[in-house]
Amino acid sequence: MDLLRGSRITAYTVGALSLIAGIVLLVWPDRTTVVVARVLGILFVVVGFGQIVEAVTTHRQGNYWGLLLLRGVVNLGFGLALLFWPDVTVNVVIWLIGLNLVITGLLGLIVSFQVPKEMGRSAMGLQAVITIVVGALIMLWPSATLAVVAVLAGVVLILLGLVLLASGYSLSKAKVTTV
Repeated sequence: MDLLRGSRITAYTVGALSLIAGIVLLVWPDRTTVVVARVLGILFVVVGFGQIVEAVTTHRQGNYWGLLLLRGVVNLGFGLALLFWPDVTVNVVIWLIGLNLVITGLLGLIVSFQVPKEMGRSAMGLQAVITIVVGALIMLWPSATLAVVAVLAGVVLILLGLVLLASGYSLSKAKVTTV
């Protein structure tokens, strides 16, 4: 984010890509997974590349700059996987999300039996059951999940794009007024 705060070109580029990706996802949410995956893949590649550049150029004090670099490499790798293997990647991600929710729900259910009643055992148990059901539904209907995720991602990307475009505009105005 430091890179975005300091560079209006980066803010404009990522903002425009996010806005375009969001519009595409909203206009064609029922399109094949290839369109969704490739649009998100492009975004992850751009974001990952930006994160790598930020980690390498700022090379902050301490050990955590390597983690910032790793974050960028992971995002770049995920973006490339989405670009070159969209069907497989999206289905695997959807299944992993569903499986994660089922496992998380099962663990929450086990923990809920160990929590005293006055500490919210029933609420915790209900939340765990809902999590299991949602995870199972995601794995049973991955295409419906993808359509919902496409619409939600579209809205988020449009909002992110607008914010980044506005921040790029404010950066350009700030540089003009300080000159």
